Amino acid sequence: MATLPVLTIDQEPISCRRVILCEGGGDKNFFQQLIGARGLPDFYVTHPRQEIDPGGRGGFTSRLRSLRLQPGFEQVTGIIVVSDNDADPNGSFGVVRSLIHDAEFKTPNHPARFIAGRPAVAVLMVPAENENGQLETLCLQAIRDAWPIQFGCADTYAACAGIADWTVSKQEKAKVRALISHICRQDPNTSLSYLWHGNREEVIPLSHHCFNRLADFLDGFDAAVAAL
Repeated sequence: MATLPVLTIDQEPISCRRVILCEGGGDKNFFQQLIGARGLPDFYVTHPRQEIDPGGRGGFTSRLRSLRLQPGFEQVTGIIVVSDNDADPNGSFGVVRSLIHDAEFKTPNHPARFIAGRPAVAVLMVPAENENGQLETLCLQAIRDAWPIQFGCADTYAACAGIADWTVSKQEKAKVRALISHICRQDPNTSLSYLWHGNREEVIPLSHHCFNRLADFLDGFDAAVAAL
């Protein structure tokens, strides 16, 4: 039996005209699962390439440039670049704008608004415009309502472990990882990159209202691009 060639990311066909560029593998898996769970339009979801691009949003410029080299790029009508606000929403948005500009794409002036171009581009900041936080901020909201007892235990554990002087970002990441480990019996060592695979327990319910803003923006992709 012939062995199929292994495609590099630059050879991988872009599967549809809608693209999401996010920071990493956990974000990619989250958005792919959210799209499926909410019945949203198909998106090609990608992130900076391991061992090729800089990690996180620092790899946005090179990843945007490499998108142009992939088969199927000519069909792309719009790209949503997703990034965390962390502790500085305005500053984080400014960094993302600069990275998009450096890749020679049109650069939106405001979050969650498309700017016309070939393709159109929007920046979606998480958890929401002008709110400190990251994807884990939303995940913790969903876990708190679905697993209140375990959530209380995670707070107690965090206090006992003495992480109060960590940055909020690191505290949230630690709590999400601890909650996954304590809830996901099938694989306590799992991460956001694999959480919704292999019939694992539903640790983070994607139907939770905290994800509505993200889902609504993705659902409105076609209408927003057509209106430009």
